[in-house]
Amino acid sequence: MRGRVNFLEELLDLVFVPRCLECGGKLDEERRACLCGRCWSRIRLIEPPSCVSCGKQLASDLDPLCGDCRTETRFFTDNRSAAVYDGVMRNAIHLFKYKDKRKLGRHFGEMSVQALSSSGGLAGIDCVLPVPIYRKKRRDFNQSEVLARFIGEGFGLPVHSDVLVRSKDTRPQHELSRGERRQNVSGAFSVKNRQKLDSASILLVDDIFTTGATANECAAAILSGSNAKLVRVFTLARGE
Repeated sequence: MRGRVNFLEELLDLVFVPRCLECGGKLDEERRACLCGRCWSRIRLIEPPSCVSCGKQLASDLDPLCGDCRTETRFFTDNRSAAVYDGVMRNAIHLFKYKDKRKLGRHFGEMSVQALSSSGGLAGIDCVLPVPIYRKKRRDFNQSEVLARFIGEGFGLPVHSDVLVRSKDTRPQHELSRGERRQNVSGAFSVKNRQKLDSASILLVDDIFTTGATANECAAAILSGSNAKLVRVFTLARGE
């Protein structure tokens, strides 16, 4: 069956020349779903030094904390991200979430596992939780759960998508200021099936980290609503 799918894809490529949705050029052998290898290589991966708390890329290692983390209260232990949220990465995530380019999920999943492996792995983590989508706004898939499933498989960890619940509707965070983002997600999350988190160290997974308001509110809900030990965060991309 898989061979038949590949044959059909190759046949379609011959009839309709596939184009990269970023640069418009012909997709090459290094394609990543709808992106050519050249555009994919332009994604800026986050490398040391980065903030030890929120994972923001830093210009130097003179201070382990970014300016925000010197003043913010964080309920999560730390955040690690694979790439900077700009340019190709920003556009690719938009294609993945809103334009039904689901094949990008596999490449994003592989990128996530590689980023976590490069930053020390997940020793001590007991389970993985995706940031949920509000039930009345659910698309056919939750992009954070797709990433969480790849991470769970890559590190042999259970993924619980029935524990953290988005219990109220919220506006898209990118439309709001820093203060408005905190207010927007305040009280938006709750925990059920709390027994799955007893004494657990948790990896919370989301697609984008900007101010950290969503991750912080999720972590606060998890720690107050269960006997979980700690919450670490992984996000596919991190705003500058």
